[in-house]
Amino acid sequence: MDRIAFNKTVGEAIQEFYDVNDFGEDGGINNKLAWIKFGFFSIPIPNFDSRKNNVYLHDIHHIITGNNTSWRGESAVSAWEIASGGWGKLIIPWLLTLWAMGLGVLFYNKSTLKAFENGLTMRNALTCGIKKIDITKLTVAEIRVKVSNQIDTNKSPILWSIISLIIFFLPFVLGLMLLVSIVNLF
Repeated sequence: MDRIAFNKTVGEAIQEFYDVNDFGEDGGINNKLAWIKFGFFSIPIPNFDSRKNNVYLHDIHHIITGNNTSWRGESAVSAWEIASGGWGKLIIPWLLTLWAMGLGVLFYNKSTLKAFENGLTMRNALTCGIKKIDITKLTVAEIRVKVSNQIDTNKSPILWSIISLIIFFLPFVLGLMLLVSIVNLF
């Protein structure tokens, strides 16, 4: 992100984040599909209820960390999310976050591992225990204070890097296996 306005409310900062990134009203949570951008093209993914209910948390993490929506920024936010408490029992956000961290470990390892290190002494918007309505009323400075200065979680960046790389490569391996199986049919 270009510049963080610490005196804005999180709600104002989130709406500005959505406007700047052309995500639409409320980040597109009411859309049937969400789009993942890959350079000049985008891939649609189903906008599951889990995503609709929790994507605002990820977007707040962009506000807290100051990372943009480039792949470098997404990888950094994802690494920070894992180190700062993860996604609890939410499986789809875990998979997406681990995949993005794996991408970062491969291509943006310095910024990804720095973000992971920063997250070790923080909680994220999910684990800090504040409801959405209350988070949006806080200023950006206040939410940053609320999630900061926590006890180090002692998560291993090496272990989480390995896990994220496995998740990153899994779709490619499965796709290759499917392609080989189809080719062998003929």
